[in-house]
Amino acid sequence: MSRRLVRSIRNISSTPAEIKIKAATSNDSFGPTTSELNELAILTNDSKQLKQIITILVKRINDSSRNWRHILKSLTVIQYCMLAGSIEFVYWIQNNSYLISTLKEFQLKDSNDMAQQIRKKAKSISKLLKDDKLLEEKRSNYHIYRNKMSQPANGKRSSLDITRHDVEPDVEAIGSPALEDGFNPFKRGTQSLDIKRSIGGSRGWESNGGLLGHKDRQSDEISRILANIEEE
Repeated sequence: MSRRLVRSIRNISSTPAEIKIKAATSNDSFGPTTSELNELAILTNDSKQLKQIITILVKRINDSSRNWRHILKSLTVIQYCMLAGSIEFVYWIQNNSYLISTLKEFQLKDSNDMAQQIRKKAKSISKLLKDDKLLEEKRSNYHIYRNKMSQPANGKRSSLDITRHDVEPDVEAIGSPALEDGFNPFKRGTQSLDIKRSIGGSRGWESNGGLLGHKDRQSDEISRILANIEEE
């Protein structure tokens, strides 16, 4: 039985959001694609789909080392959604930062290169999680970049641009799959993170043209943005 057929059977009872996050963090030797990353970032604006996404991410992050692709790809999704996803996603990962910090010492017997990539991503994400100002700057820079990319050269909106209705996240309904019931992952106590106010949040930009229609010309740029985060 082929791997694709097995996945199709397993996905029969899965929601569209669960199928997307599973595909983006699969054990395949490729991915996640730019399209998958952008779609997931948009879905984090909906509370129900956000909960489904982070539930799968928690499982993938905690997977055994033999499934290192699950872990590495999950870190890539987290890294991207910290820049392009909802502020609620940011609050969740900040309140569950231990999921990332445990990977800073990740070891893999058969492939030290892959283990090094995982450690590098975990360290760069941890750095952003500890520095609200730096994270705010990175999100703001990406917000400017994606708005620029959403405008076609001829000044007209592309037929490939994605539009969606604004989704108002229900913070109280999301909860945290990584922690005990009743814990709200988006209440940060005395910590302050004024990202939403400073850049206007991550909602509404798709109404001016999304990124998914420009995946070919933006793939290299997105890779460069993520690479710059890891170098700092």
